Amino acid sequence: MPIANSRSPARSGWRVAALIYTVAGVVCILGCAVAPDSDVSLLIAIAGGLPWSLSLLTLGLSPGVADTALLMLAASWSVNAALLWWLALRRPGRHGPSHPA
Repeated sequence: MPIANSRSPARSGWRVAALIYTVAGVVCILGCAVAPDSDVSLLIAIAGGLPWSLSLLTLGLSPGVADTALLMLAASWSVNAALLWWLALRRPGRHGPSHPA
């Protein structure tokens, strides 16, 4: 028997999570770009970009390291957001029997 509402609550939950994470990422990365001296915004951006932001540990303290770190943080937020959007928008597959036994 087909279900009238094909959108599951879990699927809409993933969409909400992906949207919130994307907006938060844009705000954090822009905040770091505008005010690079703010420790709080940098820590929030690093925490939100985990586990990819652990690559910041590979950077040495050389001129231009802040710009490189910002690019790495932006990339990590983008990867995480892309994964969340993939979970939110993928079609449900067949993971079990199509009818109850």
